[in-house]
Amino acid sequence: MRLVVQTEIPDDENLRRDWNALVERAHEPRVFYTYEWALAVQRAYASALRPLLFLGYRGENDLRGVAALATTPANQRVSFLCATTGDYCDFLSLPEERETFITAVLLELRKRNCGEIALTNLPRNSVSAPGLHQAAERSHYFHFVRTAYMCAQVSLKMLKRQGQGKIGLPRKRMVHRFLAAMGREGLVRLEHARSWDVVEPLLPTFTKTHVARFLSTGRLSNMISSERRMFLGELARQLSKTHWLALTRLQVGEKTAAWHYGFQFAGTWCWYQLTFDGAMGKYSPGFCLLSKMIEEAADNPVFHTVDLGLGTEEYKEQLANGKRETVYVTLNASRLRHISQLLRHHTAAALKKQPLAERGTRSLLASYDKLKRRLRRGGILDTCRWAAKRLRNSIAGRDEVFFYDLTDPDPALPTMAGVCLRPLDLNALAMAAMQNETDEGTLAYLLRCARHLRIDQWEGFALVNDAGEFLHFAWAGPFDGFYCSEVAAVLNSPAPDSILLFDSWTPVSRRGKQYYSSTIALVAKRLLSEGKRSWIFSASTNLSSVGALRKAGLKRCFSVIRYRVLWWQRVVQEKLASN
Repeated sequence: MRLVVQTEIPDDENLRRDWNALVERAHEPRVFYTYEWALAVQRAYASALRPLLFLGYRGENDLRGVAALATTPANQRVSFLCATTGDYCDFLSLPEERETFITAVLLELRKRNCGEIALTNLPRNSVSAPGLHQAAERSHYFHFVRTAYMCAQVSLKMLKRQGQGKIGLPRKRMVHRFLAAMGREGLVRLEHARSWDVVEPLLPTFTKTHVARFLSTGRLSNMISSERRMFLGELARQLSKTHWLALTRLQVGEKTAAWHYGFQFAGTWCWYQLTFDGAMGKYSPGFCLLSKMIEEAADNPVFHTVDLGLGTEEYKEQLANGKRETVYVTLNASRLRHISQLLRHHTAAALKKQPLAERGTRSLLASYDKLKRRLRRGGILDTCRWAAKRLRNSIAGRDEVFFYDLTDPDPALPTMAGVCLRPLDLNALAMAAMQNETDEGTLAYLLRCARHLRIDQWEGFALVNDAGEFLHFAWAGPFDGFYCSEVAAVLNSPAPDSILLFDSWTPVSRRGKQYYSSTIALVAKRLLSEGKRSWIFSASTNLSSVGALRKAGLKRCFSVIRYRVLWWQRVVQEKLASN
């Protein structure tokens, strides 16, 4: 077999045809193996991955093998090109030539001094699994295999038929009840978008809904990444040409209750990315959508399987009647690295059997990671000073918080043109997260904001410009009964109808432009129009906040001070005549 190595996926119609012909001859063909999928990955993740494409030929033009791999920018590790996007990854060839092709690929990687190869999401029942073991020995790699995922599946032939040929699915009565409840708001139906001109305008709403849903559950969606959004867009563009894409919506009247971005390929309907409108959550719209999808697939002779893909979510287990196992294969040129991986794997497996030990280990590792980040940022000397200060403050200290009245006297807070206040909701937080995908501090703050939204008496605001960019965030809530963590005390209101502004944040890329004071001014003005008196506070140690408030002409009205020694503390309020 003649091996050709390329460092990109070429835009070649003949290669696309021959590549996909090999996919169709696979034991269990999946859309993740196709030329279109690899091309979309290359275009979206060009900055993070370097494709390494191996093509095996018999003669001049008879394509007999494809291995779409990738290296990191530093060429330290080789993986499947589609490892982070595809539910399954594999080598492509005729079964009888698989071991020969894999051996040729591994020998070439050995010549290129590739010391570590990590192949994830390889199906356990693939011809490649045993072939890899033999090929690894011949190319002098140490071989280790462990289970990666158990992927739930629905074999449509195994579903039991009830009266009038209808399939019986678990929780069918619940689904009918929820569909009937949603039906009171409008006609409930599934709609499938397949062509690019229909899918393209729907994708922004789909991604925003996905990010918002994750925020509401205290997690960050992978769609905050511009690369991930670009990938889904490019993949939709490519697969819509072949009619393999299905962007499915559960519609209730004109409202979309749930979305599913999936694929219909070689008799399999692949479940890939789901989201739903949180306001419809009480009706389990995602489960309803999946149930209706399975019913639709069962009535269509084209389909034999609904593949629920990676993840062990409970709703999948309730509907599945089969599983497909994937494995994680590592090949190491170094015996020491191989032994190290074995030890880590078996240690982790042992810890999982002891939940208390596992939690303790995770906590220690998290603390270690934080310490490493601090050392990288400030160096050893700064880290030692920080640790000494933490130790001193844990024994005894004095914490002071300054309070400022925003309405008496009327502050001379600056405002600026081209900006306005926007109330915060999950959709706003989702847009802000996508705008700040690389700002870890802002993403952590937005997760906190999502928790704030659950408190009815609190209201969030964002300062946005004409382009819809989020510049600053702030929250307001009743002063009386507010828990001030800086002094670990519950506050009493200094005047009736007092509102406290708190938890302000400016994204790193927007700092130094007076957005903080502009937001305060607009929020204070809004509260004043509602007959409310607004206050703001700042810890005395927050020099940037104190400086901004002083620069805006605000004067401190009083301070709340906490004195503490070990577990004893006393909180007092001191009224100030001036700064």
